[in-house]
Amino acid sequence: IEKIGGTTMAKKYETTFERLVEEIAAGEKLHNLVEWKRFIKRDNTVFIAIDIQNDVVHPEGNLNWTGTWKIAKEMNLVNNIRDIVAACRTKHIPVIWVRQTFLAGGQDLIPGSYFEALINYMRSAIPNFMVGDTWEIDIVDELKSVMKPKDLLIEKRLWSAFEGTNLQTYLHMMGIRNIICCGTMIDQCVEATIRSGWDRGYLPVLVTDASAGNSEEIVNMAC
Repeated sequence: IEKIGGTTMAKKYETTFERLVEEIAAGEKLHNLVEWKRFIKRDNTVFIAIDIQNDVVHPEGNLNWTGTWKIAKEMNLVNNIRDIVAACRTKHIPVIWVRQTFLAGGQDLIPGSYFEALINYMRSAIPNFMVGDTWEIDIVDELKSVMKPKDLLIEKRLWSAFEGTNLQTYLHMMGIRNIICCGTMIDQCVEATIRSGWDRGYLPVLVTDASAGNSEEIVNMAC
């Protein structure tokens, strides 16, 4: 975040077939073949924090049995996000908060769908699973203190922050081309948002030390 700024200069990116094969064979990842950092500018970038809510990150949350809160604590996730938010404020980069929530009566679930069955299954064991207007789905206190009234708050029903929300409309109106993402779970909602963003033409950047899953193995695989 601290290095964001300046202007993306025109540059011709090209290589040879032999060089490309060598890079891939050496283990170079596809997204590192072109210097992506040159495309990140403060006036077309937002920071998106996904599902940093009590249900997942707090040790007393409904999903504490997944162990994600432990991974988040070990990696100092909340404080890392606070630092990112502070840097965004300095650079005047918009901050967007996302949280997962469903209506208590299930009116927002498609009747007869697998997804409805899944949520109902979870609620048979955890009655207030992801129910709106509860402590469980609220952003953790440590981050609520750095939220500002001008920050956007997106409530999603599906894994991706784009599906069924106004996120893309907001980004279009703001002239955004790049999304810096972090949050939980890294292999579910965070990954779904990043992939959805890429498919919509945005350049997504994952902040690995501010994203957690229910095990170190899953975090490493997702990265």
